[in-house]
This record gives sequence, C-alpha cells and structure tokens, in this order.
Amino acid sequence: MLRLKTCVNLSLFYHLFRWHKRAFYYFCAMVKKHTVFLLLGSNIHSRTDYIGKAIDLIGNSLGDIIAISSLYESEPWGFEAPVAFLNQVVCVKSTLKPLEILKKTQEAERQSGRVSKTKGAYSSRTLDIDILFFDDEIIHLPELTIPHSQIANRRFTLMPLTEIARERRHPVLKKTCRQLLDECTDTGKVWKFKREHIHAL
Repeated sequence: MLRLKTCVNLSLFYHLFRWHKRAFYYFCAMVKKHTVFLLLGSNIHSRTDYIGKAIDLIGNSLGDIIAISSLYESEPWGFEAPVAFLNQVVCVKSTLKPLEILKKTQEAERQSGRVSKTKGAYSSRTLDIDILFFDDEIIHLPELTIPHSQIANRRFTLMPLTEIARERRHPVLKKTCRQLLDECTDTGKVWKFKREHIHAL
C-alpha cells in the first residue's frame, strides 16, 4: 500500500513538473524580445565615461546587449563646438515597448546631467541616446519617430551602425545600412576613436 501511494505521489509530481515546464516555455514564448538599435553620443568631458555608464545602464535596465560597435569620433553635426563627438551603436534584445525604452534612455541622459532636449537646436551634451530601429516597426508619435528620421543623413550614425548591422534593411527606405552609407551625402568627417588620444579629451 505504501509503495502504491509513493508511486502515485511520484506520478503526480512528474505530471506537475511537466505542466510547469510547459507553462514556463509558453510564457517565455509569449514574452517577445525586440531587436533595438541605439546610438550613443557625447562631446563633453569625459566622453568615454558617459558612454561607458550609458552602456552599463542599458544592459541593466533595457535588456541583453548582443552587439556593440567600435567607438567613432566625428565633427559636431548641425552646429559648431570645440570638442568632437564620440559615438557608438548598441544592439539590445529587450522586452520593453518603444515608449518604455524612450523613458529609460531619457532617464539615463538626465542622470548624466543632460538638460532637456530642444527641438531644432543642437548643442554640446554629456549624453545623447537615439533609438534608431525597433524591430522593423514604423512608429510616428508626437514624442517618438522610429526609424530615427535622420539615419540616412548622418555619417556618424551610419558608420557604427553599418559595422554591426551591415545588411539590416531600413523599413521605410527599403535599403540596407551599407547602401545608405554608400549613398550618404553627409560630408562631415568621421573616424575611429584612438584610445591613445584619450588624454586630450
């Protein structure tokens, strides 16, 4: 009788285990992870510190970082400044929605001392984070446009983006990042960051 009871308990445990396992995998399948590309930028001392802290925050609060481009320097775009920008593109797998990602990136900018963004005016900044792509979605909201409206016009965006997403296709322009870079008419200088020059930042 005891042996029968033990067998029944083990059988019940086995079926419960299988049910929980199926439920776990079903839940994981329901929680879709989105592919998000972010552009980080800074031209205020210490640029490398601001970029590095932003990457830490992205990994801790947005999702899993699956690709990071090299660091690139570039001339300020749309205004003049004595210090070149440092830029990097990061690819993240995230369960967050676009506006949630926007909120967290804006919080990262505020934590770095960034003042509120002003439309139509460019200036030096401790940290700037732009959402370039969110899967292949096309989003037009008062506070957010995806894909970022200036991707095709900015060499400092396309060079690091192409490094890690050469064949990714722009959902609106229907061209790969490589094609957009080849066709980009932006004449601003962009070059890979050389760490031996870090003392000059």
